[in-house]
Amino acid sequence: MHLGQLPLTLLVLMLRGTSETCTSRPHINAVEGEPFFLKYCPLSPVHEPSTTKWFKASESDGKVELRSSSSPRITLHDYVLEFWPVELDDSGSYVFQRGNDTHDWKMNVIRRSKHSCFTERQVTSKTVEVGKALQVDCSHSYYQDLVHRTALYKNCEKIENNKNPSLKKNAEFKDQGYYTCMFFLHHNGKLFNVTSTYNITIVEDRSTIIPAILGPKIEHVEVELGTDVQLNCSAWLNEKDYIYWSFHRKDGQDPNEHEGEEIKIRTSEGKWHASRILRIENINKKNLNFSYNCTVSSDKGPDTKRFILLTKGRGDIPGHVFTRGMVTALVISGGILCLVIAGVIYRIDLALFYRHFTGRDETLTGNQYRDAGVSYPMVLLGNLIKKH
Repeated sequence: MHLGQLPLTLLVLMLRGTSETCTSRPHINAVEGEPFFLKYCPLSPVHEPSTTKWFKASESDGKVELRSSSSPRITLHDYVLEFWPVELDDSGSYVFQRGNDTHDWKMNVIRRSKHSCFTERQVTSKTVEVGKALQVDCSHSYYQDLVHRTALYKNCEKIENNKNPSLKKNAEFKDQGYYTCMFFLHHNGKLFNVTSTYNITIVEDRSTIIPAILGPKIEHVEVELGTDVQLNCSAWLNEKDYIYWSFHRKDGQDPNEHEGEEIKIRTSEGKWHASRILRIENINKKNLNFSYNCTVSSDKGPDTKRFILLTKGRGDIPGHVFTRGMVTALVISGGILCLVIAGVIYRIDLALFYRHFTGRDETLTGNQYRDAGVSYPMVLLGNLIKKH
């Protein structure tokens, strides 16, 4: 490491050690009756000597400088302004000033709850998945050296523990609740307490899913006798779930049925995918129309898929029958069409044939114009004679 890098490294380490106690948020809340502090951390080291000043600003009084003599509850430590304790009338705007560096905060003091060991507006929420690490560490980065005793409470009931109470375990649903770390500290002969409360919510493991086999619940597979087939069953599942085949008959398992090993992988998204193959060799009639069941077993419940083998082409019309049927239909259709065309062209001859065949003469019925072969031309001839 170059010597020129040493000051920068020391500055980074110094800022890292103090960043946890710096008051960086512009709007902050404090609880009535508890010790509280405001701390300014400069972004760069200060080389020139200068005077540090703290002010409280209000619309009525303007900016008023704070001194240790201003109130027995206020203590000034260069970059730190302490309240022992903070009260409701301490709400307002505070300004830090050192040379050209200034920083301001707006502080809101919340009334302390008389019926609870914590104030709901000063609660930090944490969500923990069941079975994962649950940790409540009762330590205070600023007041730790002044702490005389520490106690841990759950829903305002004390948890008996050693002198450094903490909670570290695998989360269970019964662990859900409000955990309050209470720090007891002495200052100027008086005993104060500072609280830190966490609302712990226990939820289902987000990585746990309801397993599901891919594809339809029933799959028909067309096969030919004497050939081989592979039935592939795959599913989304959890790490401890597994896939298995069930295809037992009353007369025992067919020796041509072989179940493969389960193949399980974890995707880049953290999901588990598994597959298992059932190989059926030299297919015979016993393998047809039989349910091969693939099941994924899980604490969330099973999921099953059925595979049924059918003879290839079952239910379809054979090719030679289909061809003969089409030819016959075309011939019959062509014959009917020819008869219709012939009837249109030779309709007069057909009428005469009909009269001859039935032995009837429409002209004898009193309607002399019904003779399709003679009467109609005679009518045309009579009309022409009348016109001339």
